[in-house]
Amino acid sequence: MRLLERMRKEWFMVGIVLAIAGAKLEPSIGVNGGPLKPEITVSYIAVATIFFNSGLSLKTELLT
Repeated sequence: MRLLERMRKEWFMVGIVLAIAGAKLEPSIGVNGGPLKPEITVSYIAVATIFFNSGLSLKTELLT
């Protein structure tokens, strides 16, 4: 039970480790022209998502 609590607390690090392990096991998914299309997703979708999330975190009082 203690391990599960620790994993819930450190969910971001667990996710990073899983992402790195997945990339090590199957690197062809992230290659240019691969199924994830990183030339498009990183350039446009990821940047737009970061800005959108940043905008959502702003307090409405600061916007007025």
